[in-house]
Amino acid sequence: MSNHRSSYGRLTRAAALWALVLVGSAGAAVANAGTGATPSVPGTAASRPASSPGTYTYQTLDYPGASLTIFWGINDFGELAGQYSIAGGTSHAMVYRHGRFEQLDPKSVLGEYFSAAGGPNDAGTMYGGYADASGLQHGFVTHGNHVETVDFPGHLNSNVDGLNLFGAIAGVYWDADGIYHGVLRRGQGLDTPINVAGALDTYPLGIDGNSEIVGYWDTNPAQPHGFYRSANGQLVTIDVPNATSTVAFAINDLGQIAGYYSDASGALHGFVKTQQQFQNVDVPGATATVATAINNFGVVAGEYFDNAGNRHGFTATPVVKSRQN
Repeated sequence: MSNHRSSYGRLTRAAALWALVLVGSAGAAVANAGTGATPSVPGTAASRPASSPGTYTYQTLDYPGASLTIFWGINDFGELAGQYSIAGGTSHAMVYRHGRFEQLDPKSVLGEYFSAAGGPNDAGTMYGGYADASGLQHGFVTHGNHVETVDFPGHLNSNVDGLNLFGAIAGVYWDADGIYHGVLRRGQGLDTPINVAGALDTYPLGIDGNSEIVGYWDTNPAQPHGFYRSANGQLVTIDVPNATSTVAFAINDLGQIAGYYSDASGALHGFVKTQQQFQNVDVPGATATVATAINNFGVVAGEYFDNAGNRHGFTATPVVKSRQN
């Protein structure tokens, strides 16, 4: 997450695009703010398919009293992490688990400035990004109640956008020029650059257990393309058919990819790619839906915009159809 979601971190450029910055955080939870869960969005909505049919049940989840709630990660236990802000103020990292929201301690390494969290992975580890007093951004990874800062040496700003169970990090750095460069870190000092040939920006956003990575690249920041990077380093572009832009945000261990795209009218839709088929994920009644995470059960998380432009967190659970004899 970087400042991708300028208001987000995983997420830096994405934030610029749609405040998509998945900034992870971890730290001791200092406040149990209540469940903050609002009722499920009524009914089971059929997502308008990009190429394949399917249905999801949707639930909206808002941090209590927040004017903005965004989720950047979901694990197989249904735990979520992301960011929230009150009355349009600074965003802070949070986690949702055991049916309750918890603020990540603003007095820890993350400080009182911008922070956002991704994960947790199935081991409970979170990651993301935070800003310091000078406005520079740092990545982080949690170890229990300890927060470890992650920086990419020689560069001004860093962000951790993904972390798998084996400790492999999908990260990004950027300097005064504001150009994003991807990094795969498999251990301290073991950094592999990730740059799409000919691209201006290359921004990794998600990693699975096999160290397969997804994200976006662009030659014009207003028109991003998704990408998939195999474990052996092969890069493939991902574009939703007929879309004007595509961002791939997350990949699960089954190879399903979640993200969002812009259609010809400029509207934003979430999507899930399963093999070569794309399925829309649209929160009923939303003006825009951004899918940022997917777990191994195919449950999607992210954010949506309402008619007033307010941003809310959501989950979308696939409806399993029984086979008729």
